Amino acid sequence: MHMDIIAKLNKLRLERNMSVYRLAELSGLSQSTLANTFSRGTIPSLRNLEALCDTLGVTLAQFFTEDETLVRLTPEEADFFAAYKKLPPAVKRSVNEIVASVANTANN
Repeated sequence: MHMDIIAKLNKLRLERNMSVYRLAELSGLSQSTLANTFSRGTIPSLRNLEALCDTLGVTLAQFFTEDETLVRLTPEEADFFAAYKKLPPAVKRSVNEIVASVANTANN
């Protein structure tokens, strides 16, 4: 299973034409951490894996799905979700209600 994680990270990185150096820079992880992952096969911590997934534009759920038809987020969607994840629970509920209301209005 651990090689699957590393292989999938590497596949996503290469699909985005991203060097390990650039991935480290954008994710905020050190180059040595990523070298341990890609060269030595060290599984990243959940926190580091989440940072890598965020940088690569996929959620953890998408990363672990068996279905290869991943939904690719646009940069605008990725920014929205990154900001959303930082909101307190009460604000998230309010945002969800607003989005649902606007979506219902747009569909009618």
